[in-house]
Order: sequence, then structure tokens, then C-alpha cells
Amino acid sequence: MDIWSDDAFFGRQRLVGVNPFVIKRCIAIPNNMLLNINERRAPLERVLQQKSDDENYTLDTAIEDNRLFIVNYDILNGMFDQFGVCAPIALFLVDSNDELMPVAIQLQQEEGENNPMFLPGDRSWLMAKLWFNHADSSFQESFSHLGVTHLLMESVAVVTHRNLIQTHPIFQVLAPHFHYLLAINTEAREYLISNNGLVDQTLSIGRNGMMEIIRRRLADWRMDTGGILPADLENRGVTGDGILPNYYYRDDALLVYGAINDYVTAYVGLHYNDDGNNGLPQVIDDPQIQAWVSAIISERQIEGGGCGIKGLPLNNNRQIATNEQLIQILTCIIYMCSVSHAVTNFPQYEQYGFQPAYPIGMRGMPPQDPNAALNSGDIIRAIPSKFTCLLEMALKKFLSTRNTNLLGHFDNFTFPGDRPVQNQFQDNLRIVAEEINRRNTQRAHPYPWASPEKIPNSISI
Repeated sequence: MDIWSDDAFFGRQRLVGVNPFVIKRCIAIPNNMLLNINERRAPLERVLQQKSDDENYTLDTAIEDNRLFIVNYDILNGMFDQFGVCAPIALFLVDSNDELMPVAIQLQQEEGENNPMFLPGDRSWLMAKLWFNHADSSFQESFSHLGVTHLLMESVAVVTHRNLIQTHPIFQVLAPHFHYLLAINTEAREYLISNNGLVDQTLSIGRNGMMEIIRRRLADWRMDTGGILPADLENRGVTGDGILPNYYYRDDALLVYGAINDYVTAYVGLHYNDDGNNGLPQVIDDPQIQAWVSAIISERQIEGGGCGIKGLPLNNNRQIATNEQLIQILTCIIYMCSVSHAVTNFPQYEQYGFQPAYPIGMRGMPPQDPNAALNSGDIIRAIPSKFTCLLEMALKKFLSTRNTNLLGHFDNFTFPGDRPVQNQFQDNLRIVAEEINRRNTQRAHPYPWASPEKIPNSISI
């Protein structure tokens, strides 16, 4: 509550909040922001010079130095009139202290006099940040949390049960990561995303807005760019030496992703061999595996449809042909059901518990004048009522609890030889947790959420 209005806190929310999946390195200013940039270039560059401690620093320099980053919610364009959520664009600069600082916010996609650019120091700057965070929270709750973990992974669980017998080695390795998933989603459909349920009562976009965001984002979501962590980070331009310091989600999650990948590689190697040696079958010759992947990529339909997931690593016949292809798919699914859900779910009370810090509901109209005076009463009138805030706090407190096995702690596998692989996985995760704990002792703002000590096997809450 003491730092919610600070720009440094706002910047950290992009890196270690509940939605650290969207920030990108800015390689060019979007065309629909250029008019506002040109109109306020001089004051914007004064902000850049102040943040960089360089009196000659410019926007072009920030881009060339890989220190300018962007969050662009063009996916929310056109949703304000119906659902009350802006479609903002925000620019962030890594300052001279390696802090990610917001330097410009535009609240809608269309250029025009009613859609100005807000800068630090503007009287309406704080309100612009609230409306940006409302858009960010709306996307996080809709897609980053519900859509791509709970719902998409439920579809994977369903086709896994349809196509793999329970003694199949791939069913065995995935089963712990689907534990309670269908049960919690059933509860969510009854109490959270039902008509007039808790989502309708707390989020200003409501269930219909959530489903519209999910529909839009799933239309172009791909496993190879959105589900495979190293590829996702590379695609967003946030890898490389010195790029985006203090991005602790990236740094810690890569360690856990690597441990999961090593575990899956060892496990798959116990049951399949690309050459058919050692008496092991080839993946391409397993009819259950091929039926399973066919269901994952099949079009979504109300009855008998598949998951509709694009971007799987397959051969030209749309089959899994190698161990490596199977390993990538399994690593992605396990990561999504464990790490990806954990880092977007369990910090919810910490982030959303104080409504002005990260509003999931907003009332009234977004600011249209950067110089309009702002006071505490304006903030109170913009966020939801006291009852709604208390209801949201109770909901987020409940959703932030953990009550199932941590990652790597499974029931017994069926096949001889699997237990040593599981034990090695647990050892590797223990080493990862120790390294993350060591890092957190040296961080001004510790980030515990991607540690194996905080990550359950499955989506159970």
C-alpha cells in the first residue's frame, strides 16, 4: 500500500507481477503512437534524459541500446464501449539504476485528440496507470490465467484420457499434472464464470469480456512461440546479455523449465528410441501417440472436437516422428500446468489485494486530458465499491492458496526404471530452489513465485 503509486513499482509489475508474459523489447514505435510521440517528443525525451542520466538521450538511442520496452494491448481494441476496458500502449525504459520505468502511456489504439499520450509528471499520469493496469489485469485474468492454463490444459487433459490408456507411459507422465484440473474447472464454471457469478460481480469486463479476450487470443496462440518458454522469450526480444535486468520471472523460470526438459528427456528415453534400438519402439510407430497428437491439433468443436493448438513440432504428415518432438510437447504441457499457472495464480492476493495497485474493475471514463487535476477522491470514484473490493480480496486470498503436491512429487509410476528418473528430477528441482533462494537473498525485491518450493504439479485451484 505504501508504494502502489510509484513508477518503479508499476514497472516491476510487468516483470514480477501476475502477468510477466507480455512485455517485449521495442524495436520500433507503433504507427498508431507516432502522432502522439511527435506532438510530445520534447517532454518525452526530457523524461528519457532524466531516467538515463544522459542529457543527450533520445528515443532512437533508447531503441538502439535495447533499453526501450513495450506492452501493446491491441488485442483489446474496440472493447471499451461494451466491456469498459481500454486497449493501451505503454513504453518503458530501463533507467540508469537498471529499474524498468514507465515513460509513456496511450490508453487507446486509435490516434486522435481524445486519445492523448500521458507522461510522468502529467497531472493525470496516475489515473492513466490505473487504466493501463485495468487492461493488464483483464488480460491476465482472462487469458494468462484462465484461458491458456485452466481451459486450454483441460482440453489437453480430455484428449489425453480419450486417446491414451492409463498404463501408457505418456499418460503416466502427464497424469500428475492434470490432478484436480477438471474438478477445479467444474467449480469455476459453477461459481466463478457462471452468469452473475463472482467474475461478473468483481471484474468490470465480466464473464463475456473474459470469453471475448480468450477467443481473440486463442485464435493466434501457438505452442512454438507462446508455450515453449525459451522460444517465447526469444520471440519477445527479452533474452541476451544485459537485456531487461531484474526480469526475475525469466531468469528463475528458465531454470525450472530446464529441469522439466531434462526430466522429460530422460523419461521419454526410457520408453522410445528414434532408431528402434535396445528393444524400444519408435514414437512414430505408436498409434496411441499419433491419435493423441491428432486430437491436440484438431479443430475445436462443441462435440468431439480437439484442442485446436497450433505450432506443435511435427513432421510433414502432422505426426510426432522423433523423441525430440515428443519431448518439446510434453515439456510445454507440464510447464503450462505447473510453472505457468503458479506464477500467474499464487501472487494474486499480493498484487490484487489492494485495489488501486492493480484494479480488476474501473468505473467512469478514462482520462482524456493529461493536465486534468487528480485527487484521492478521483481514485476512490474510479475503482469499484467497497463491497466489491472486499469480495475481490476474499476471492484472491482463496485462489492464492496451495494444497496439492509440489512439482516433482508424484505417486508411483507403473514402469520399472521410472523411479530413478523421478528421483533425479526431485534432486534437480532442489538444486534449482536453492539457487533461486540464493538469488533472492541478493535481490532488493525477492521473487519467490517461480521457485519449485512454490509450484504445485497441477492446476488445482
